[in-house]
Amino acid sequence: MDKKAVQILNRLMDDRKKHSVSAEELAYARKMGVVVEDRPITHDQALDLLERVFEAVSLEDAAQAFLYSLSSRDMDYRYILASYVYARSWFSFDRGRTQEVPQKLTGTFFNWVKHKGGGIWGTIGKPIFYLEQFASMERRAANDADVKVLRSILGLADSIEDEASGTALATAIRTSKLLPCNQAEAVGIVETLGICGILEAPGHPGFLNSFTPPLERDTGDLRQSLSYPLNWWHGVDGVNWENTTEVFGADFRGF
Repeated sequence: MDKKAVQILNRLMDDRKKHSVSAEELAYARKMGVVVEDRPITHDQALDLLERVFEAVSLEDAAQAFLYSLSSRDMDYRYILASYVYARSWFSFDRGRTQEVPQKLTGTFFNWVKHKGGGIWGTIGKPIFYLEQFASMERRAANDADVKVLRSILGLADSIEDEASGTALATAIRTSKLLPCNQAEAVGIVETLGICGILEAPGHPGFLNSFTPPLERDTGDLRQSLSYPLNWWHGVDGVNWENTTEVFGADFRGF
């Protein structure tokens, strides 16, 4: 997205600064597609939209988008993979049975969350919105630097202390300076790997080949703020290399 428009969006979403956004700036942000009207959506419309998306977008497209975002820090592509895996799981296994479609897509808020480093938060609204955007976006391909970053992230996850949490892994990624990121972005990366079943715990799988209902995701730990299944993961669980290969099409175990 246009950097100027994102800056306007950040001010608009800040209660202390939103009044400084001029009419001209708001019009510019709308023109760039960063500020959009909330859009009502029905259950049937969501199913139809996702069906069209899955005809146009492949898992490989989504995986390449995620990889590309690592070294480029292009947040428009960062959460496409998490969105794809989660939405495909919801579409295949749930379809609103345990998690309903929201009454509206709050696109401006979703765009703001995306550029602040937040993930999809285990709900279907953001994936629907992000995937619809991606279907008409230019496809991106990863380069050798992106692959190296992912290898290093997986290496950290596979070797970190047994008791380490997903938050500790995100901190290790950020402090190791493997890629340009803040803490929120690092958390978003490891949450994506969790959603893909690459970082999952026994009995608490990701969404690659199943859908865990919302009421079955909580650990009961009120201190836990990570999304499922990363909230269950610890270093002792390591990396699911089979799922890594399924998502990225190559065995990333060879460091």
